[in-house]
This record gives sequence, structure tokens and C-alpha cells, in this order.
Amino acid sequence: MRPWGKRRPIALLLLAGFFLGCALPSSASPPLTVAAAQNLLDSWNPNFCKVVEFYGFYLPEERAPTRLAYVLIANPGDKNHKQAVYEAQFQLLTLPDGSLRWFLVSLISHSTGLTRRQGWDNLLIPVKEGFAAPSR
Repeated sequence: MRPWGKRRPIALLLLAGFFLGCALPSSASPPLTVAAAQNLLDSWNPNFCKVVEFYGFYLPEERAPTRLAYVLIANPGDKNHKQAVYEAQFQLLTLPDGSLRWFLVSLISHSTGLTRRQGWDNLLIPVKEGFAAPSR
């Protein structure tokens, strides 16, 4: 009798289980929608921040828990009506109960030059999904 006679089916099952396990999604992360991101940006600091145009999301890495959104923001109180493009960074974090949630962690602009950053890079504001969409 060959030494691999009885071990071959077990090895094949383990190998198939490994490949199937790698193909399945590891955890279901909550979606980050454009509407939820824009609502958060409009509501967290309404005296300064009003989204004029939401350009979209950029995924730095395919499986990274980070989303970058590029938005055109205007200050409603500014008499000159200057607008600037900002990069909003959203991070998927694990809460103490084990659930996952998106947070806004920074809002940065390089509108005054590449060497000068303006904005906020120490934020931790949760994204709310179940909001009433504003009527336009």
C-alpha cells in the first residue's frame, strides 16, 4: 500500500478548503455611499463647509479600509465665494462591540500650494447611513 493512499483525500479536502476560504469575503463591511459622505460633510461644520460638487471616491488599495473623496467646498459665510478642492479621508474602524463603521478622519486642501496644507487632520466623525436626503 502506498503511503499517500489514505492521506490523499484528506490533503485534497484541506487544499480545496484553503482555496475556498481565501475566495470568500473576510467580513462584510458597511457601504460608504456618496449621499452619506456628502451629508456628513455638509452637516459637521455648516458655518464653514458646504459641498458644491462631489467628484467621487478613490480607493488607495483594493482591500484597504480607507476611502478618499474629492469634493469642491465653499464657505457659506465668505463674501468672496472662494471654493477649494478638498480631500476627505474616510476610515473603516472596528467599534468595541465588533461592528464596523465609517468615520471621517481628515479634510485637507492644498489650494494655497503643494507645500501648505489647510484643513483638519484630527477628526473622528461617524458617518450616518440612515438620514433623510435633502430635497432639491
